[in-house]
Amino acid sequence: MTQIFLGIGAILLLGIATISMNRGFEANDEVMRSSKHAVIATSIAASVIEDATGRAFDEVSIDSLIVDPSGLTSPGALGPESGETAHTPDDFDDYDGFTRYDTVDVGGALNKVVFLTSAVVTYVQPTTPELTSSSRTLFKKISVTVTSPTMKETVRQELVFTYFRFQ
Repeated sequence: MTQIFLGIGAILLLGIATISMNRGFEANDEVMRSSKHAVIATSIAASVIEDATGRAFDEVSIDSLIVDPSGLTSPGALGPESGETAHTPDDFDDYDGFTRYDTVDVGGALNKVVFLTSAVVTYVQPTTPELTSSSRTLFKKISVTVTSPTMKETVRQELVFTYFRFQ
């Protein structure tokens, strides 16, 4: 009789250990999936910023040098100019109002993950780049946000872009 109780106890302990291990594996898989999606979101944000910084500083700086910031695009008019879209930019501030959905095949059970990318461009002062400036300056900041229903956190990257000319 004692051996039966010992056998039942051993099976019970084995069952508890198996359930605990499965919970650990499940939690580990969730962390790995979340990390993978965060890395993809970070890459998407970096890609948008890299593309934006490859453009002219402002519409007026495409063909001429800027000597006075008062000739730059007004803070209320940042974004694509007439006839342009956020997906056909020719200068940095055309990314203001940019939105895009990216569907990425990540493999596994959740093959396709949708990421929403959005960007905002503002003027900033060099001494307070965290605050939006209401006046034209030679410093513009892009804030790129990437979200996904599969991610608990939002990925946000910012970069301050300044006008520089070689003499």
